[in-house]
Order: sequence, then structure tokens, then C-alpha cells
Amino acid sequence: MYMSDGEAAAALPEKKGFLDKLKAKIPPANERKKLVPLALMFFFILFNYTILRDTKDVLMVTAKGSGAEVIPFIKTYVNLPTAIGFTALYSKLCDKMDQKDVFYTCTIPFLIFFAAFAFVVYPNVGVLHPHAFVDMIAAKLPEGFGAPLAIVRNWSFAVFYVMAEMWGSVVASLLFWSFANEVTTVEEAKKYCEFLYCLYCKCILQSSALLTHHHI
Repeated sequence: MYMSDGEAAAALPEKKGFLDKLKAKIPPANERKKLVPLALMFFFILFNYTILRDTKDVLMVTAKGSGAEVIPFIKTYVNLPTAIGFTALYSKLCDKMDQKDVFYTCTIPFLIFFAAFAFVVYPNVGVLHPHAFVDMIAAKLPEGFGAPLAIVRNWSFAVFYVMAEMWGSVVASLLFWSFANEVTTVEEAKKYCEFLYCLYCKCILQSSALLTHHHI
């Protein structure tokens, strides 16, 4: 009926220290081999997305002969057809290749383009953009053609805008999660993918808040 002090102490649950709790949350070595590269990959994808999202609008709005009225035209007549074309291409790639190969095949062209834009295209926009040609055409057309002509005038910025939009919807939202589902087990996904997804949503919301505050 009655327990001694020693028996009562043994019956109580053992209190774990801070280090013990921290060690319990650290994934085992075999899972860290997947989790750490995935976390780093996810970090750099979101890091690039934040920079691209802040840059694409500035390039188009402040470009010569352009303005905020160009953005709806790019989203409707350039970005939308590009997204539809990529969807068809992605479906064919998934039928013929493994998911990890699809990830690399779709991501590497993005990285090559952004590197080429930074080191080759942007320093030479004065030569690459056909300002004189567009000015000649604009003089013969009504003012309503100003936005489409601005896209042609600043074609490299328009391509950058579309690629930046596609990076967010394709690489960050589609390719990464497809790749993560391919390389992780169901149990690993239950433990870690939820954390990565919450981090992704938090980054998206913070980026949206920063952009809204900036525009205001």
C-alpha cells in the first residue's frame, strides 16, 4: 500500500535536461544525409525567389518606354502561354525520366539564364534592346499599343520577368516538392516535410508583406 521514498522516486518519470531534449530532436545520421541537403537546397531556392521577386517588377516598371501598365500584358500574353507550354513539357518529361532527372533538367536552364542575364545581357541592354526600331513603329501606331511595344522594346527584361515568375511557381512550388517526395520515405516526410512547407509558407507571406509595404 505504501511505497518507500526510493520506490516513489523510481516511479516518477525521469526529467530530461535541455541537452537531452535537443539530442532527441536531432535526426539520426542516416536521415541527416537527406535532410541537410534538402534544407540547403530549399533555402537557396527561396533566397533566389525573394531576390527575383523583388527585381522583376523594378526592371520592367523603370525601363525606358515602360511602366506599370506593362505588367498585366506580360502576365496575360507572355507568362500564361509560357506556363501552359511548360506544363505540357513537364508532363512529357515525367513520362520519360525519373523525378530527380526532371528536377535537374528543368532547374539548370533557369540557373544558366539568370547567370547569363547578370553577366552578359544586362550589361549590354543598350545594344540588345531595339529602341530605335520600336520608336519608329510607335510613331505609326495608336497609343494603345504602348504596353505591347514596351515588352518588345525591353524584351530581355520581359524574359527575365517571366523566368522569375516561373521560378516561384515551377522550381519552388512544383519541382522541389516532387523531388523531396521522391527521395524521402513516408515516415521522413511526416517528420520533416511539414516543417519545410511551413517555412515555405512563412517566407511567401513575409515576401508578400514586404512587397505590399514597399508599394504603399
